Amino acid sequence: MAHQWTRIVMKGRAQVIPPICPICLGPADQKLRYGYKGLEGWVTRTTYYQTFTYCADCQPQVASATRLRRWGYFGVVVGGIALIPLLLALSSLVKDPATGKVSDLALNVGMAVAGLLSAGMAVLVYWVARTLKRRSHPLRPGQLVWGPGAFYTGSARMGLSSNTSVYKAVRPEWIAALARANPEQVDDAAYQALTGSARPAVPPDSRPFGPG
Repeated sequence: MAHQWTRIVMKGRAQVIPPICPICLGPADQKLRYGYKGLEGWVTRTTYYQTFTYCADCQPQVASATRLRRWGYFGVVVGGIALIPLLLALSSLVKDPATGKVSDLALNVGMAVAGLLSAGMAVLVYWVARTLKRRSHPLRPGQLVWGPGAFYTGSARMGLSSNTSVYKAVRPEWIAALARANPEQVDDAAYQALTGSARPAVPPDSRPFGPG
């Protein structure tokens, strides 16, 4: 089931991360650092990292999912590429009966089949690995997603330097807690919309922490 994630743009590049679990909203004390690579990240080869705090019950599940993200993509790419030489070798056995040489058609078909099977095998391997991990750490009551419940997604200006930080979370309550922890970085209208109350006065010497 798809869920609507809530997004917030913060002023500045340093935020206080609330000690609230982004998945179940319970008290959290388990630190977990992981990255986010959106569409822009695949183009620019950029991953945005931040340290979030999860509860003891949700942290193992999230850690398992982040390990799958980290090693799963690498594994399926290597496994898929490894199939290509084998399929090309098999296609090279098909020779033209008239000339006794390897058929160009066979090579072309072999390359196409190799690409399709490699992609299919990569998806299958990732799906099996993800299924096994989900069985080891199944969703519990109160958990909306399997895996991270919050991400730091970089700047509000794609591909450009900007003194902003963007977060998204599956629970709007967590985004509201982030706004309460950093009132000086949220404008009045956004703070009111997220928390349901007016933005408090901010001390002039506030010093938030930087990205973890």
